[in-house]
Amino acid sequence: MTSLAIPALNLLGSQVAITSLEAMRSDVHRLAVEGAPAYICFATAHMIVLATREPEIRDAYKSAAIVSPDGTPVAWVLRLLGARQSHCVSGPRTMPVLLQMASERGIKVGFYGGRPGTLQLLNERIAREFPSLQVAYRYSPPFRTLSVEEQEADISNINASGAQILFVGLGSPRQESWMHRFSPQLNCVCLGVGGAFEFFSGEKHLPPFWIQSLGMTWLVRLLQEPRRLISRNLYSPVFAYLALRWMLMTERERSAWQPSFTAAREAAKVERAPRPSRLDSGTDPLSCAECPVE
Repeated sequence: MTSLAIPALNLLGSQVAITSLEAMRSDVHRLAVEGAPAYICFATAHMIVLATREPEIRDAYKSAAIVSPDGTPVAWVLRLLGARQSHCVSGPRTMPVLLQMASERGIKVGFYGGRPGTLQLLNERIAREFPSLQVAYRYSPPFRTLSVEEQEADISNINASGAQILFVGLGSPRQESWMHRFSPQLNCVCLGVGGAFEFFSGEKHLPPFWIQSLGMTWLVRLLQEPRRLISRNLYSPVFAYLALRWMLMTERERSAWQPSFTAAREAAKVERAPRPSRLDSGTDPLSCAECPVE
């Protein structure tokens, strides 16, 4: 547990933070200094929809210290729900700000994920822009399921490095699951920054800020990587539809709302439950009100 008290709003069952880059910088610094296990998720429209369908993602969001709105459309919906000060705080925009903060305050950082070449380019840029930054850990795990021994070794190495902030670039939803599972064993704050490694290394490029502010980042990114992102961007109209329904609900209806996987689970329980027999209930079947009257 952390000592943070982050204002948040319920969006499709996930508590999404009302935050800004400055607030994120301050909160991460506080968590890093505390040294207690904690992790931060950056919730895109795609991931918020996924959290309504996959219990593992929903549980990861519930245990996170902060679930940040990643994407202008997500921030827009929060504003329409009453959070006028809500801002888009994404992984790629947050990581450089935190690297500068860590450099200024002597906080050790680490990087887990990405390709070896990406980490090398990332390290070269850090050497140019933040020469005093202490990079205590850097590792690119294999792109496969790790054995128990391999994962235990990774956790041990991260802790031994003394990293206080660990940037996790495994991609969503893998990084959310990883942080939810292993963060309690770590002595640092983890941030699931997704593709921030490749943006910071210069291998990929974000659109200009004015395009981001119009909520069109998804379109530019889709044109850059159509094969990889087409299925993910199909979630955008789903998010818009669910968000509209959510805004039309009353507070009572939102509190009672259940994600699709919960509803399906409850329906399955009802389906599997044996139906009580009239004979077992002690009711005379011939005098039952359900019997036809001739």
